[in-house]
Order: sequence, then structure tokens, then C-alpha cells
Amino acid sequence: MTQSPEQRQQSAELNARVVAAHKTGLMLVLVFAMSIVVYMVVGLLFLKFKGSSGKAEVPFAFYGAAAALAVGSILLRRAQLQRTKLEVVAATRGVDGLIKHLLNATIISAAIAEVIGLLALTVVFVGGDQNDVIRLCVVGLAVSLYNYPRRSAWERAVYYFSATAPAAGGLGL
Repeated sequence: MTQSPEQRQQSAELNARVVAAHKTGLMLVLVFAMSIVVYMVVGLLFLKFKGSSGKAEVPFAFYGAAAALAVGSILLRRAQLQRTKLEVVAATRGVDGLIKHLLNATIISAAIAEVIGLLALTVVFVGGDQNDVIRLCVVGLAVSLYNYPRRSAWERAVYYFSATAPAAGGLGL
């Protein structure tokens, strides 16, 4: 089946919007991941210059918080990107709304990973050591990598919902 020139132009415009949103999401996730690395370096440097002090039991609370945030980030992303949710978003807000939803879900999940990185920096000030900082930063980076936006998945979702929409005009095409 061949596409008409109109369909090809609409497909190219749709692809350009997905690529632009994906590039934005990708850059933000990478910036969040880089900032986690910066938190780790700052925390390790601070510990190096501060010297060793008595180890407190407080970092275990930070581990629990980091685990809860990591699981929460993963669950939030799964909930926001499940098919039923995407169907509702596509039906109510159109393809542009779907692209924005994909971007927002990625940003929120990556921001939660950023909070884990901030926990790593905070643990330095409450008696943690370099192992605590490294462990928490690794968890934050792992969550960031999990939230890495996959453009092929975004394209499949957007093309599927734009093609199956009852009224293509209502979906922002």
C-alpha cells in the first residue's frame, strides 16, 4: 500500500515532533545523570577534606528512602506508559498530548532518580562514608538508565495511536 503525498507529509511532521520531544527527554535524562555524578564527586571530595568521623546509623534510613524512590520511579513510569493509560491520553489529548505525556513521564521518573543523587550528597553531612555515597549514586544512576527514553518505543506508540484514532483530525494531525 502506497502513501499519498499528504500522508507522507503528515508522517514526516509526526516523526519530527517525536524526534524533537525525544531529544528533549534524552538531554534532560543525561543532565540528571551527569548531576548525580557531580553529587558523587562533590560528596567524595567533601569526605576526603572533612576527614573520618564516627559512623552513624542514619545512612540506613537513606538506603530505605533510596529504595522506595527507586521502586516508586519504576512503578510510576510503568503506570504512565502502560497501554491503557496511553489510549486514554491519545483519545483525550490527541497525538500532541501523547508526545507530551511520554516526555513528562520520562522527566518525572528521571527527577526521582535525581532525588536519590541528592540523598547521596545529603548522607555526607549526617555521618555517611564514601561507600554510602557511591552506593546511593549507583542506585540513582541505575534508575536514570532505566528511565532512558527509547525513541523506537515512543514512535511505535505515537504511530499506533495516530493510525488507530477514529478521527485523525481530532488527534492533532
